[in-house]
Amino acid sequence: RFERTRVFGTARRIFVALGRQFHDQGILATPQDIFYLKVEEILGLVDGTSTSTSIPELVCQRANKLNEFRQMPAPPDRFETLEASGTEQIIPSASTTTSMVDGPLLQGEGASGGVVRGRVRVITDPENASLEPDEILVAERTDPGWIMLFSAASGVLIEHGSLLSHVSIVTRELRIPAIVALPGLTQWLKDGDLVEMDGSSGTVNRVTLSD
Repeated sequence: RFERTRVFGTARRIFVALGRQFHDQGILATPQDIFYLKVEEILGLVDGTSTSTSIPELVCQRANKLNEFRQMPAPPDRFETLEASGTEQIIPSASTTTSMVDGPLLQGEGASGGVVRGRVRVITDPENASLEPDEILVAERTDPGWIMLFSAASGVLIEHGSLLSHVSIVTRELRIPAIVALPGLTQWLKDGDLVEMDGSSGTVNRVTLSD
């Protein structure tokens, strides 16, 4: 999975370069618009077999649809499906209620061993985020797009996840202390809080609050 993540990074750099070329050719309004296109549509533009007559219009439609999705209420982390009288119902699982953490200690699952003491940085979007030296990364959940931030962190704390999730595998490969499955983490910690984490036992001790 670690090597696959590296391939994803290489593929992303290729598409970013193509986005710049298409922008220079007047096909795309911005290089980032490349991510509104499907792989086969991009390859069609490269080899001249594209059947689309208006790429900018297609990009605009998908951008508007994405904005609509972003404005929708977030779904629960887990849900149950029930079928009653032929009508399927989706209800939040009882385990999805947000945990309210009170006190200086939080227990999770140790994903990658090591003890670290440092200030935390709560990140919601990795695209333009950065970490200062010795900061501990705090997030609700992650995906392969976060891997560049992992390497800059002295430790990683994630609200969701398991021992076999992407963040657990990558941090073990990079030998960065990490803890996952920390309920209520992103409400409990704020930027600048000083914590001590033990990636083996899964414990997080909030030493002091940010100024």
